[in-house]
Amino acid sequence: MSYKKPNITGPRVKKKLTHIMSELELKYFKNKHPEYKDLKLSEFNNVIKKFNHNIINEVIENRNGVALPERIGQFIIMSFSKAQHKKIIDFGESNKTGILSYHKNWETDRRIGKIVFQNTSYNYAIKNYKFWGFKATRTFKSNMSKIFKKKWAKYIYIDNKETRISTVLKNK
Repeated sequence: MSYKKPNITGPRVKKKLTHIMSELELKYFKNKHPEYKDLKLSEFNNVIKKFNHNIINEVIENRNGVALPERIGQFIIMSFSKAQHKKIIDFGESNKTGILSYHKNWETDRRIGKIVFQNTSYNYAIKNYKFWGFKATRTFKSNMSKIFKKKWAKYIYIDNKETRISTVLKNK
């Protein structure tokens, strides 16, 4: 099957860069915690970045996942068998050879890793839990991918046909 190389010098669309927190959130935080009245926005953002970095590392290293503070939810990395009908293109190999090739996942025994965010629990209820979502950052996804290739057997395996994620997390 032939493969057409992408145009790497073509025009790109970039998302507008946004800040983690704005002055409005910082003002709200200072009103709630007056002991941090001298906190600057850059320091506030650095604390949030460091916290997020620590959470990412804990989720990757901890097999049973991590519960977020304030009972927001929990993150866990799980192992799934690769879907038979979905083929994932290996762009690096395809660009080198000029022939369309697919990832075979041989190094992970044909399994894929997924970051799972669960915000419902059997112990407590979260108001409007359906409005909460999660989108992993690029660093989170790439770090998880690197570690998963080496330690894929460490993570909880979910068989797509027989096991439900909620059942596994309930028994955890």
